[in-house]
Amino acid sequence: MGISRRAFLTGTVSGAAILVLSACTTGSPTPAGSPTSTATGTPAPTPTPTPTPTPGATVVPAAFRRSSWTDDPYSLGATSHLTPGTSDADRRLLGTPLDDRLFFAGEAVASTMGGTVYGARQSGFDVAAQVAEVAGADERIAVIGAGMAGATAARSLADRGYDVVVVEARGRVGGRVHSVHGDDWPYPVELGVGLLGGPESVALQAALALTRVRTRPLDDTIEVRTSDATTDSLGDAADRLDQAASWAAGRASTSDADTGTSVADALAGSGADQVSTLPGSDGVSDADRLALVLDDLLPARWGAEADDLAVATLGDDPARDLLPTGDTLVTGGLSGFVAGLLEGLDVLRDSNVVRVQYGDQGVGLRLATGESLSVDRAVSTIPLGVLKTGVPEFSPELPSTHADAIEALGVGDREVLWLRFDEAFWSTRATVWAVLDEDAPYRLFVNLMPATGAPVLVALTGGDAATELGALDDDAAVAAAMRSLAPYLDLVADGAPEPTDGSTPDPTS
Repeated sequence: MGISRRAFLTGTVSGAAILVLSACTTGSPTPAGSPTSTATGTPAPTPTPTPTPTPGATVVPAAFRRSSWTDDPYSLGATSHLTPGTSDADRRLLGTPLDDRLFFAGEAVASTMGGTVYGARQSGFDVAAQVAEVAGADERIAVIGAGMAGATAARSLADRGYDVVVVEARGRVGGRVHSVHGDDWPYPVELGVGLLGGPESVALQAALALTRVRTRPLDDTIEVRTSDATTDSLGDAADRLDQAASWAAGRASTSDADTGTSVADALAGSGADQVSTLPGSDGVSDADRLALVLDDLLPARWGAEADDLAVATLGDDPARDLLPTGDTLVTGGLSGFVAGLLEGLDVLRDSNVVRVQYGDQGVGLRLATGESLSVDRAVSTIPLGVLKTGVPEFSPELPSTHADAIEALGVGDREVLWLRFDEAFWSTRATVWAVLDEDAPYRLFVNLMPATGAPVLVALTGGDAATELGALDDDAAVAAAMRSLAPYLDLVADGAPEPTDGSTPDPTS
């Protein structure tokens, strides 16, 4: 029986794509990947078998969840990054205490690992040490924000004996760490940080193990497919980021050249952007592969386009860090880890700070409710995207060093879309999927089935694509993802009924 290997949505996208399996196969189901052991001693999962297609059966996303950090009024972005002309010195300037009364923490001011949850956590430890150097033993300290940085700072200060109050704008704790629980998911959906990787993650992973937060390691398998489902590869496209980063680092160390060179300029200056535009036998050129890296994989990882991203943001090994290969998936709920740090502390939820007054006599906080709070010192972990809007009002105004850093540093847009299926409609056992098709709305997916046994895919996007896809309603976003997945469908006929489930959580709840 002849079948179509892909089912693109045509016309107006009004709902999630539904895949109709109209072919019949015989024989026993084939397991879809060998499970891996967990870092916390949890038994390895039993993989869900690849389904045996039934004539006329339909495959639909049984559930979906998507993030919306760009529109969240209490984040206005998923992360921060260095822009051309900036350096980590700008992060340090933004983190400079004011009058030894107002202190700053968070991923945007992290002196190391900036723009990451690891940097946010470390900044919490660092700011607690700064406060302890000047604060009296009986002082009351306010921490604005209950995300990873705020919770870490609050716990560290409380453990030093200070009277700590945490002021959180949302009705939940965690900030941009947001684990969504539900009976329709095999484990909590991580709408913020959920994949931990690289040497920087070791300390956090150790802390998760100590607090018995479950995790599972992902393998390092990658599969790249073109629009007609031909298997391809990235070639040396990712390695060209290493070439550009090395060129920029060498140039900065031997001259007075600006250390904030953009990724695009570093690629051009190093010659790493010089690739062949001639297509191979599969119709794909090296230029196409580099375009996938620069236009989609790079923004999905760092939240910005190559023109807007300083090459220094990429770190020492950008090719290694580009994809979540070999990362660790948090399956026990990262929000629970943050909540554990705040256990026993005074946490004021639904308390948005709109004015911060600081001086010799202490710090006063005005809340959106009209209430006020007076403390001896305060730690602000307000995200960079919010600070860029001029909220909260600071009195006196922030000095030019801080204001200039707020303006210069960039806000990164990254979003995720989780899709759960009753059965897998794919046969590949690769963990990371890339789509070499410039018309595909989503071009990077993580297949969680090999690690967890559950048929769950996560679409990752960033930069301009994240902004554009974020403007779609839920049904249209899922439809776009299903259309993008067409090269990975093994037995698919045309058809696109209405979706059955899924929603975007209220970002303020």
